[in-house]
Amino acid sequence: MIYKLISDGDEFLDFKFDHEQIKQLLEKSGSCSRESRISVNNSPRRFGDVYSEPLNFEFIPMFKKQKEKPIPDLSVRDGRLFLSQESYRVLYSLIKNDGELLPVKYQKGDGYFFTPLSVASVDPQVTKKNEWGDIVSLGFEENSVKNYAVFRTEYDGFTGLYCQENIKQAIEDNNLTGLYITTDLANIFPEDRSTVEKAN
Repeated sequence: MIYKLISDGDEFLDFKFDHEQIKQLLEKSGSCSRESRISVNNSPRRFGDVYSEPLNFEFIPMFKKQKEKPIPDLSVRDGRLFLSQESYRVLYSLIKNDGELLPVKYQKGDGYFFTPLSVASVDPQVTKKNEWGDIVSLGFEENSVKNYAVFRTEYDGFTGLYCQENIKQAIEDNNLTGLYITTDLANIFPEDRSTVEKAN
């Protein structure tokens, strides 16, 4: 079974990049193109050669009047994944072959930012968009995902994050917080609660 991972913004804070730090690191590396800006470029590429120190993340309310919320163990942003130290301990061995992990500093200490590099092909028999270009159904060719634990697809602009059963099980078994997990792979926001499971 394939699942989609979606951040639970209802109950947990979201993170923001330190844009001033990113600017400084880009200048230091001599690579100032948009392609090298990890905060805006979500394509499946490595950034370790550009960012020579841990990235600064800050978990904050998106709106001033938003209630105080906890910092999650896991958070998805444009198909990439923030991991707390505990999430890293649980998931590292499962995801290490599918992408790049960069160190992060945030309010609770050290964490990681995971850019998935594994890219899967969609199954054209079950994948469809409506007249406005929105994805209404999504599926993957079995052979293109069988060797991936986590992966993305060019079909949705690499914005979705998908995983196998073992990732879902590890998240749930270890009470890692911050995500909705759904089998409705075309789901962008978990508005229909009947289609999602809350990960702790």
